[in-house]
Amino acid sequence: LPYFEVLFSENNTQCISIGKSTLKILNHFGVKPQLLENEKCCGHDFYWNGDISTFKKLAEANLEMIKKSGAKKIITSCPECYRTLQEEYPRFFGKQDYEVSHISEFLAEKLEEKNVKIKTENQKITFQDPCRLGRHLGIYEAPRKAIEYLEGYELKEMGRNKKRGICCGVTCWMNCSQVSKKIQVQRLQEAKATGADTLVTSCAKCKIHFQCALSDKELSKDIDMDIKDLTEIFAENL
Repeated sequence: LPYFEVLFSENNTQCISIGKSTLKILNHFGVKPQLLENEKCCGHDFYWNGDISTFKKLAEANLEMIKKSGAKKIITSCPECYRTLQEEYPRFFGKQDYEVSHISEFLAEKLEEKNVKIKTENQKITFQDPCRLGRHLGIYEAPRKAIEYLEGYELKEMGRNKKRGICCGVTCWMNCSQVSKKIQVQRLQEAKATGADTLVTSCAKCKIHFQCALSDKELSKDIDMDIKDLTEIFAENL
């Protein structure tokens, strides 16, 4: 997230706030997590680009740090980290002694347990299903279940949602072209057509890509929407 914030600063994309919001949510529910001092990228992009050698080096370093920490549960705000830690690490290095969870699952579970509505200002939002969280891992209900506890927020689903939802346009920072930009603009137009004021997602890359499309005024004519991560929506209202 810190690297993303620097790389995409010209598009005014705030990424560190996702990490801070995640910590605020965990702390709000009484969880004080360990933070790895020298945490590295999970290796997702190297794996999907076919650079298995670099992926393995990152995985080995991360697995060693996780083992030393003694942690048995990993909560991530990134769907790509979730998939990599849960699917790729065990596939390459055998069964691991940890459980992986996405912050939306944690939120849905804790909110249901406490059954307390979070009061907010009235606002209409729509939700973008991240590919890795949705189509890859089948997690569609957790973020929506969490949103139900936001009193004042109304979820307006896009016509293509859940399994039928479309990608934000590009992954692994590959082939970001006019074609991918067209996909992003079409998705933003679909989001705007719901009557929502804000497009919410649970993936830093979705946020970056949509914000990037909005920053190009030629591409995003008549599309005026806020782009926020699910964690930011909750952290603002806790």
